[in-house]
Amino acid sequence: MYDSQEVSTETPLVSVCIPTYNGKRFVAEAIASVLSQTYSRIELIISDDDSTDETVAIAHFFQQNSSQEIRVITNHNQRGIAGNCNHCITEAKGKYIKFLFQDDLLAPQCVEKMVDLAEKYPDIALVFSRREMFFDPGSETDPYLMIVYQDFQNLPAGWSQLQPVQWGRDLLSDPRLLEHPINKIGEPTTVLLRGEVCDRLGGFDPHLNQLVDLDLWWRIMAEYQVGFIDETLSYFRLHQHQKTYQNIQEGTDTDLNFFAKVSSHPDYNFLPLNLRQKLH
Repeated sequence: MYDSQEVSTETPLVSVCIPTYNGKRFVAEAIASVLSQTYSRIELIISDDDSTDETVAIAHFFQQNSSQEIRVITNHNQRGIAGNCNHCITEAKGKYIKFLFQDDLLAPQCVEKMVDLAEKYPDIALVFSRREMFFDPGSETDPYLMIVYQDFQNLPAGWSQLQPVQWGRDLLSDPRLLEHPINKIGEPTTVLLRGEVCDRLGGFDPHLNQLVDLDLWWRIMAEYQVGFIDETLSYFRLHQHQKTYQNIQEGTDTDLNFFAKVSSHPDYNFLPLNLRQKLH
């Protein structure tokens, strides 16, 4: 849990959180990208959701062979992606929380640059940046992944007027807000969050199966400033084992429960009624 005493420290602690599940193929690369960060005060939290492969063993190897503070948490009752992310938030001690999904990577200066911007503006609760998509070898010919790459590679271009620092509610009033792609911030790997804000807003909604991250981004943006760094600071791997890809194969890739929440839940009373009605 976020420690309010952390506010007074000269170099704030950052909790880099990797929620894992059967991630043996990629998790070592993800961990290595954290250990290569130029930022000095990082606690690495690896929260495993009852994997049946060697994910936990890989995490323990890094824990035993690194001077970096690494905590490995094993959940014996599966929480799901949102629940596991929320568990990370609960365990985090840092002033800031930086998620890194097990198949993604951080650029070496990612944490340093994001924290530097957030520290300059105390009303910032969310910092995001450009991220680059790349194909896992053998996945570049998959027609669905090719569409994803073409449609979602340049998310910041979806905003009408994106500034380095601005109030989130200004972005929420963007006339292009509901245009594709609707998530113009990006995935958790490309975002830095202020820990106390995650605590206050309750984290990710486990009742959603798609756009779980966007739901939290919008709720944060309603009250706080947002920072944008116009550099590639993370890398999003495209492959056929991703949860969204699996949802598509299983026919459960619907955004309808997210739209239903936005249109009717009190959490979204900050949005204009006419906009919410468009989502009915």
